[in-house]
Amino acid sequence: MVERRNVLPKVLIGIYLVPVLFPFYWMLKSALETPADVYKPRLLLSSFTFENFSTLLKTTNFLVTASNSLQAALISSVIVVVCSGLGGYALARTNIPRKTLIAQIVLFSYMFPEVLLGIPFFALFQKLGLLNSIGGLAIAHVTLSLPFGLWLMWQFYQALPKSYEEAAEIDGASKFQTFLLVMVPLSIPALTAVFIFAFAASWNDFVLGLMLIRDDQKFTLPIAMSLFVQQMELNWAVIQAANFLLALPGLLLVLFGRKYLVRGFQTSGLAN
Repeated sequence: MVERRNVLPKVLIGIYLVPVLFPFYWMLKSALETPADVYKPRLLLSSFTFENFSTLLKTTNFLVTASNSLQAALISSVIVVVCSGLGGYALARTNIPRKTLIAQIVLFSYMFPEVLLGIPFFALFQKLGLLNSIGGLAIAHVTLSLPFGLWLMWQFYQALPKSYEEAAEIDGASKFQTFLLVMVPLSIPALTAVFIFAFAASWNDFVLGLMLIRDDQKFTLPIAMSLFVQQMELNWAVIQAANFLLALPGLLLVLFGRKYLVRGFQTSGLAN
């Protein structure tokens, strides 16, 4: 009876993973097949070639747009991590009036659609000279994940006992030293979760990039993907190769950072 109870969760997880992982399998399978075989769909790989990836890199500016996406994602993610850590700690440990209401308002701002944010950003960046720049786009991307990051870090620091800080203060550490040398190392799992979330939000953004970038040499990968469909003349094998490379960074981040994601959410109380 106990063995059946242990097997059932594994079976349910396996059933859940089939529809989740199958699109990734089909995408990679199509990317590794010849164009002719893609139009003859089979469950298993019928041919094997890297020609689709070679064609993608030779005939498009994929590497340029991927570099643009990477720059925007890294810049925005670092800003989100720093601001979330500092802001979350301030909300959790300082006596700010109505700080719970402030945190709720911050989280509520996360619900605003990107389209509504894009129009004010366009007008503001046009005056500041940040329009059509990767740096400006990265700043805009910060708004996609900073509210959630602040909320997560606020919950995380609230869950940590104050004894760590009290011990550091007894040893003569200042508030900033306590935060930097004690609290930051303790919050690595939560900060890593915030980084992964912010990176994925920036990497996959389409709306803000489309509204704030005009130069095709500064397009990010999601925008360029819409152009690749036209350039490739519906060569689905090459398009699937591009899709796979677009999904790969996020897949690797979740794969190697999953333990930090789980620990970060559990410690912050969001897992419950």
